[in-house]
Amino acid sequence: MLQKTLSDAASTPTDATNETTAQHIADIEVGKRIKKRRQQLRLSQTALGAAVGVSFQQIQKYERGANRVSSSTLYEIAHVLETPITYFFESLAQRLTPANCELTRKAAVREEFVATDEGQRLVDAFLAVPKKMRPKFISLLATFSNEL
Repeated sequence: MLQKTLSDAASTPTDATNETTAQHIADIEVGKRIKKRRQQLRLSQTALGAAVGVSFQQIQKYERGANRVSSSTLYEIAHVLETPITYFFESLAQRLTPANCELTRKAAVREEFVATDEGQRLVDAFLAVPKKMRPKFISLLATFSNEL
């Protein structure tokens, strides 16, 4: 009877599960965080896979949330990506409210951009600008965005 109950519970979708794809929100978020951190370090999927002993295709599946990452593999990934294991779960602890929804969305967009190659190049270039010149540089960029 207990085994039937466990198997029934396993096949019942939870609130955090997308019923159409059967992906759990935690798997998706962990995958996004793996991808973001890997990109921040400019590490390829192949290199990460080799470092943890899986194929680059498996890393792709982890990053999409299509496959769950075992705790031992996540431990190895955290080590290679030089981040605490809690990093992969930080975004799950946040509950969105109307008051912080827009702020959280903007922060997520910025964080995703900075993780891209273009974002990394922009940050590197900006940091190379002397501090006294940065406000002028920001004003210049603002004029370009107003012209669009």
